[in-house]
Amino acid sequence: MLDTNPQPCDVCKSGHVTWHDRRFEFRKWTDRGYVSCRVTIPLGVCGRCQSRHWKENAEAVVEGAVRREYEKLLPVA
Repeated sequence: MLDTNPQPCDVCKSGHVTWHDRRFEFRKWTDRGYVSCRVTIPLGVCGRCQSRHWKENAEAVVEGAVRREYEKLLPVA
């Protein structure tokens, strides 16, 4: 999804952030071992300074994916 209504960049203050859905794959260490996750989150990129932005709802998606994969792992005895 492409956001056609860019917002001002919080970093450089002169560029505009355009939002796209971006797929991420990552591994995270937990007390039960590594979990592998795939998520799609809205990622904003400034057209001037190229800084990346994500919103709180993206953080919630990432945390939810880690929690779901964590629950699939057997507890360490």
